[in-house]
Amino acid sequence: MKKIDANTLIHSIVAFFSFFSLLGNVYLVSKVDEFASPLLFALGLVIELLLIVIFAYSFVRALKQPLHILTSVLLSAWAGILTNPYVKRVRDAKTPVKEWLTTRVDHKNPSGLLLTFGIVLSLDFSINFVGILREVETHGPITRIDTRVINLMPSIRTPLQTAFFRSITFTANYETVLLLVVLVGVILWRKRQAMLAAVFIVALIVEEISAYALKQLVGRERPSPSFSDYHANSFSFPSGHVLRASVLFGLLSYLLYRSVKSSLLRLGIVLSYIISVALVALSRVYLGIHYPSDVLASFLIGSALLTLIITGIEITIRYELWGQSLSSVNNRLLGIVPIVVVLVSIVASPIFIHLTPIAAEQAFTTIRTLNDTTVKRLPLYSETLTGKTMEPINFIYLGTRPQLERLFLSHGWYKADPSTLSNTLKALSIGFQGRQYLNAPVTPSYLAAKPENLAFQKPTKSNSLRQRHHTRLWRTNYRLAGGREIWVATASFDEGIEFVGPAKLPTHRINPNIDAERAYIAGSLELKEFRYLQVVNPQAGTNASGDIFFTDGKALLINLGPG
Repeated sequence: MKKIDANTLIHSIVAFFSFFSLLGNVYLVSKVDEFASPLLFALGLVIELLLIVIFAYSFVRALKQPLHILTSVLLSAWAGILTNPYVKRVRDAKTPVKEWLTTRVDHKNPSGLLLTFGIVLSLDFSINFVGILREVETHGPITRIDTRVINLMPSIRTPLQTAFFRSITFTANYETVLLLVVLVGVILWRKRQAMLAAVFIVALIVEEISAYALKQLVGRERPSPSFSDYHANSFSFPSGHVLRASVLFGLLSYLLYRSVKSSLLRLGIVLSYIISVALVALSRVYLGIHYPSDVLASFLIGSALLTLIITGIEITIRYELWGQSLSSVNNRLLGIVPIVVVLVSIVASPIFIHLTPIAAEQAFTTIRTLNDTTVKRLPLYSETLTGKTMEPINFIYLGTRPQLERLFLSHGWYKADPSTLSNTLKALSIGFQGRQYLNAPVTPSYLAAKPENLAFQKPTKSNSLRQRHHTRLWRTNYRLAGGREIWVATASFDEGIEFVGPAKLPTHRINPNIDAERAYIAGSLELKEFRYLQVVNPQAGTNASGDIFFTDGKALLINLGPG
């Protein structure tokens, strides 16, 4: 019996672990509401794509020898089946349907198996694109996620992240993409690959026409501008940048893939393509130019176009319709193109893209007084990323942001850091180690589709991030007749860490008695004057991670006095 070589063993181990990691990750990304940050969720999606590629690659490499044996056995069995008189009778029968199906699976025919596979794969991408398009046009569940993610972005931006994503988004700008096409065209022309150069130009024209036509057809308005000097005048759906990246970066990656022989290099090229497109998509959402559904739809329709283009190239060259062999596609010099694009983007993006944040203006509605009746006009329930209702509000503050900050900070509370990806990962790491992070971010919650404006927390005697008192506060669009702003808040006690679901996603477990936390905060802040309002009926419910809570439905009304 032939021994298993070291490479086969390594690939088998990688395939095994990547498969089960993929299963866990698929479950994780299906639990959108349990992620501490949309950026963390986006990271989960990218990891899922990478795991799929790694598993497929390792699986095929690990089964290279067994597949040869299996193929040989199946071919022998097939040859035997073909000699069966009943099968021969069916084979010899000539009907239009049989002839059409035979042509579709004939690997020797240019219009056979390869074309069929390409069309089916492209249709699969297109059908998923249509699904998202329908959700957008009918204002389905995905649009609720769109709104909440876009509303969250201003609160998690940092100067370093913004500079990074500015450079990333510039890699798919008109200027950079034209540079990419010119460089590719010159390199291909010098090697007498004019037809391939023409394909790049055609691909650019087709994706631009597709993006323009879809934008005009759907007519979706852009999100409100986040930056005064950087906003687009065209429609939002789909993202032209992501469509360009999906098609043109993909076509370049395909040619590079064909230009190298090393399987590891080929894997690296595929992974780099996925990461680059994912980063461009993330940059468009981060900068507030597109909704998440815009970029996801663009990736799908871009993948459909890319599949058709690559299928056409493969058929043309494999069957020598250009009179060329497959090896004529090889051109390692193309490897300098992505390097040039990245360097140009780093240098030119600050020149072409100016990012001056716009302070969000808030329109207020006046309420003469707050009582058990008028309080019902306020938004009363916190929400998850998908819009599912959670805990009702249990605090109402009358005052300003500086007043609230002074109140909490002067009584030993700590202001939570923004829920950036780095802060969230830091909190997860510290939480696992049982250490303290006094300004740890809280999981974003929403009220009227907007994330909390402030969050405060206070450690317990355990002095560990695993356990904390915390509250989230939102500035509403209401104020009293005298001009005092109305803030609402939810509060709960994190009593420990739990691992949710089969994939064991780590998250805080809250104490179900949220009224007890309301009482603790009132005592901690040494509140002297307050009264209760009945905002909702007594009830029980669950939060994003499925933890149960119960409440009497009352909220403390606290007047912070003149600002």
